Amino acid sequence: MNQTLENVTDRPSLWEATDPVRPELDVEFKTATGRGVFGLLGDDGKWRAFLCYARTFLIPKDVDELERLTVEDGNVIIPYTVWSHEKGAGRAIINEVLKRVKDPALGIDRVVTLSPLTTMARKFHLRNNAKEFRMNETTVNFEYEIL
Repeated sequence: MNQTLENVTDRPSLWEATDPVRPELDVEFKTATGRGVFGLLGDDGKWRAFLCYARTFLIPKDVDELERLTVEDGNVIIPYTVWSHEKGAGRAIINEVLKRVKDPALGIDRVVTLSPLTTMARKFHLRNNAKEFRMNETTVNFEYEIL
């Protein structure tokens, strides 16, 4: 099955009510300058997964820091929520984002998550070849290698 990564930041009706990771963050937060949302669309027209990200120059320790550090031209992509509607789609969207950020024109040097302190998040990122970067009070940062 073919899947396509699309920028769906300007289409919140697709994702605003389905984020199980950070449902407290509203559309205004997720679409502020320097932040966006990717969707993974299957060739059958169904949305498989979504990923919210921010661009920064530094690695945030929590959502408040993420909000303060977000900039339009940051060299670090911070995925702060990833969710899927089917098995394997979370991995697929992470891999598609990693492919996209390889483009030198984007100016991205690092991909570091801002993940909740849950067993599910830990297993997900470690299974997908991320390395634990830093444990924080309420979050953990995992870093993905840009190949």
